[in-house]
Amino acid sequence: MLSFFTHTKKGVLISFILFALFFSQCVKLNNDEPLVDNEPVGSTTTPSTESEVTGENTSSNTSSETTNVESPTTEQATSTTIASEGGNAFPAENPIVLAYFPSWSENWVTSGQGSQLRDIPPFVNHIFLGFGKPNLRYEKGSYDISETGIEVPYDGCALKESVTALRNKGINVILSLGGETYWRDSSSYNIDYQQIKNLVDDMGFAGIDWDFEPDGSFQQIGNTLNINRFITFIEESRKLMPKEQGYLLACAPAGVGALGGQFNDDPDSPFRHDQRNILTGETDALLYQGTQPTNGINLFGFGSTGHMIPVLKAVGDQIDLIAFQGYNTGASINRKIMYDAYAHYADEYGFNIAAGVHYPPEPWSPFYEYTHENIADLSEHIYSHPKVGERNDGIMIWQLLLESGESSAYSYLNVASKVLNGTSESEALSQANEFELVLYEGGAEGCEGGSGASASLCERPVYVETKQYPNPGTEVVYNCQIWQNKWWINPNELPGANDGWEKVGDCNEGEGCN
Repeated sequence: MLSFFTHTKKGVLISFILFALFFSQCVKLNNDEPLVDNEPVGSTTTPSTESEVTGENTSSNTSSETTNVESPTTEQATSTTIASEGGNAFPAENPIVLAYFPSWSENWVTSGQGSQLRDIPPFVNHIFLGFGKPNLRYEKGSYDISETGIEVPYDGCALKESVTALRNKGINVILSLGGETYWRDSSSYNIDYQQIKNLVDDMGFAGIDWDFEPDGSFQQIGNTLNINRFITFIEESRKLMPKEQGYLLACAPAGVGALGGQFNDDPDSPFRHDQRNILTGETDALLYQGTQPTNGINLFGFGSTGHMIPVLKAVGDQIDLIAFQGYNTGASINRKIMYDAYAHYADEYGFNIAAGVHYPPEPWSPFYEYTHENIADLSEHIYSHPKVGERNDGIMIWQLLLESGESSAYSYLNVASKVLNGTSESEALSQANEFELVLYEGGAEGCEGGSGASASLCERPVYVETKQYPNPGTEVVYNCQIWQNKWWINPNELPGANDGWEKVGDCNEGEGCN
């Protein structure tokens, strides 16, 4: 296990793709390969990953600097029990180590059982649970998550237990709203902020992350309409979820969002658009050539460049955490400049930063690949940054369940955590795979009653018509029979009437089943 609680700060595509690069952005896709249970090809729901190179995008973030709740130590994590309620987030007293967790890749469990979500070790101290719908509908006290967009394969009471299990380890779980999938039409903007808060409170989320990708892309995120929408999301959320009550308010903008762009710029920033040649040491020859390796000049040429500047000037002091998507931004090898630009504004407005990385390959390239080595280098840059001050900035990754060969998203975060807490890069790299999951053994608070809690016969959940069943091998009870799905099942695809279900047994519990 990591010891991370002490921290000492130091003082193909060719021409038409190239033409499109100026307008391209970032997208979060769930077609990466997780450790297990990934969404199958051709499924109807696709939470995303950002892409500056193709005009698509996604992402999310989180942060914390509120409340007086103390984080359990690693040794206390498996036994400490904390009442689960919304807000009351653990303050960011240690460097932020943040991961997206795709809800559709969670495995089905009942009360007291471990799972991919519940077994996360506490060195990953922030989780973005993706994704909820921005226009979700939720009735307070019902624990019915069927209209929220969250795709865990169990009910609301089981989700509450999962969130509480992580909270007992000192992990802030933040609900990520939007992603690439959930901003596709005008109905997405029919947002009921009170119902979002009700869900946060009932499940015990530490707060929310606005993963805003209008029309499923960052392409138009910098126009006046979308800038004003982004500002409104922050303002309205903060009214109902105040800092004083420990609610975390995060967002996951494009990595280039704080660099000076052609459409959104800041004449007072050292990273303004007219400084691009000085900052990178490059001419404008490759300004719009995103697929070319550069020292960062092409980061100034995207349509999304600078899109967060007007947002920060309006509501920067209301944001706790910016977890920018520092991936799918073409072939620039200079990834540190994106952190530097956000750090300029964090110094003024006081939010924390998590620099976003992507477990390879990035879905819309492979123009750049994150490795243990360059993540260690980026983490050292953050750790020793002259503007980091008392902030505990860190690293975010998309997404936690990805792995290949001798590396994984976990090992990437392990390296980052060590370096961010003062371990040398060489030592951290030698210990990349020296971590353990912390297995959940029960005891976390769920809920009693409510429509979300109903549903269990023969030690299996009762089939719910309005739910998706994304993970093959999930067993449910329907009409006194036990069924197992063979692939992704959409709502209203009933067992016995759809070829995706296979009968595996009988159940003699429930009305009429004796």
